[in-house]
Amino acid sequence: MRNMLHGMKLVALLAFVGWSMPSNAAEPLGLNGENQAQVTGKVVDIICELAHECAPNCGNGKLQLGIKTADNKLYFASKSHVIFAGSTNDLAAYCGKTVMTDGLTTTAYGSTLLYIQRFKTSETGDWIDATGFRRDWAKAHGVSPDSKTAKEWYKNDKVVLDAIALHGKLGLDK
Repeated sequence: MRNMLHGMKLVALLAFVGWSMPSNAAEPLGLNGENQAQVTGKVVDIICELAHECAPNCGNGKLQLGIKTADNKLYFASKSHVIFAGSTNDLAAYCGKTVMTDGLTTTAYGSTLLYIQRFKTSETGDWIDATGFRRDWAKAHGVSPDSKTAKEWYKNDKVVLDAIALHGKLGLDK
């Protein structure tokens, strides 16, 4: 009986510790070579960093953004938590500011790609889901960001549908 009571106390303690600790692990997506990663750094315009052709305010949300760490590692912020969408909509407002990201990294052609699932603007701040693309797409199309239409935006977007009609589902001409 005493061992059972100790076991129950241990289970309760582990449950409490697990419940009270913040979860900072991104959801795996099954990408080849993916690694869960938290990356803290400054939001930067990738073209500005690589070619020194710098647009004001990181291109006002029209350019590819990245995260540059304190030790000068550059991560291409290539996706968000919205399927097939980039993270520019989430990061543009933070151009030049430091953010902490939680997501996955993978490498393609020697560059490390960062798939941001959430981010925060300070160590003690709340996590923000990286769903800005879906929010902005939904607003532009007059639907709720939580609707099936917005969640499956790629099935409902005229630009995507026109590209598929022209080039086929795999991007190969018909």
